[in-house]
Amino acid sequence: MPKVSIILPCYNVEKYVAKSIQSVLDQSFKDFELLIIIDGSPDNSKGIAESFDDSRIQIFEKTNGGLSDARNYGMERAKGEFIYFMDSDDWIEPDLLKDGISFLEYKKINLVIFGYTQDNEDINGGILNSFDVLPNTDIIRKSQSNLELNANILGLLGYAWNKMYRRDFLTSNNIIFEKGTSLIEDILFNTQLYHKLDEIHFLNKAYYHYLNRPSATLIKQYHSESFALKLRRNYVLQDLFREWNFKNSKAILAKSHISGIRYCIHNMFYYQNNLTFLEKKNLIKEMLYHSFTKENITNFDPKNKKDLVIKFLIKYKQAYLLALLSRLIK
Repeated sequence: MPKVSIILPCYNVEKYVAKSIQSVLDQSFKDFELLIIIDGSPDNSKGIAESFDDSRIQIFEKTNGGLSDARNYGMERAKGEFIYFMDSDDWIEPDLLKDGISFLEYKKINLVIFGYTQDNEDINGGILNSFDVLPNTDIIRKSQSNLELNANILGLLGYAWNKMYRRDFLTSNNIIFEKGTSLIEDILFNTQLYHKLDEIHFLNKAYYHYLNRPSATLIKQYHSESFALKLRRNYVLQDLFREWNFKNSKAILAKSHISGIRYCIHNMFYYQNNLTFLEKKNLIKEMLYHSFTKENITNFDPKNKKDLVIKFLIKYKQAYLLALLSRLIK
């Protein structure tokens, strides 16, 4: 039985998956299984995966069901004591498995979170710049008084690929990904764990390379349900903040919500869709008049002049001006 199961869903990643697989095979810790889930991918991802001759690799092919479904499919077949989820267009540092497993075993815990490196690519695949996103603490506890959360930690709490999980903890608590949900599937998955944990542990090192590419990806397409999904994410966060009693949760939640509105507006104007200008303006109006927006806008803390303008326009429900500015900036 392998010590750890790495679950790697694949869909339209033939340009990147070889590097992703090779970074797994280059791990200093060798006792793993790599479950490659070909999620109805129409490209040559399967053929590239099959070109690697390693007995630790298992390739599964299934009808396309989306990222959450592919991860659940992998979990159902995983045999390792620990589980690690990886995206097939990114890559990992050689000591991720070794350090993650050592930490989990030493602390006798069910989850560890680590930092990552964001590599920003140009249109030719070269790296324009990189920066590390790291935790600024080793541990947070529900029992702490005056527990403070910052945006950096909040970001690290969300993703699935910067964490290692104890498999028995996931299965015994029936923690799975929600099929059919995009954009927020990771935070929905992870908050199930946080409700059952009293402590969250961090490793202050970047082990994962998240490649931010200029080409179209899932998050760089128009999503008609984006505001509903952002709202749901924030309701989930609100419940989590209350349970963990973060003292600055109102400001963090307000920032998350206003960032969500900005994302939705950007998504409407920058990515192809059939909406008229009037329809876009009316969708913005719905966001501005939503009760959650009215509850949170006063807690939004502007950090620059642009934030000040956004807060003013949202607070005074200037949907037309927001739509007009977005069209002009585009």
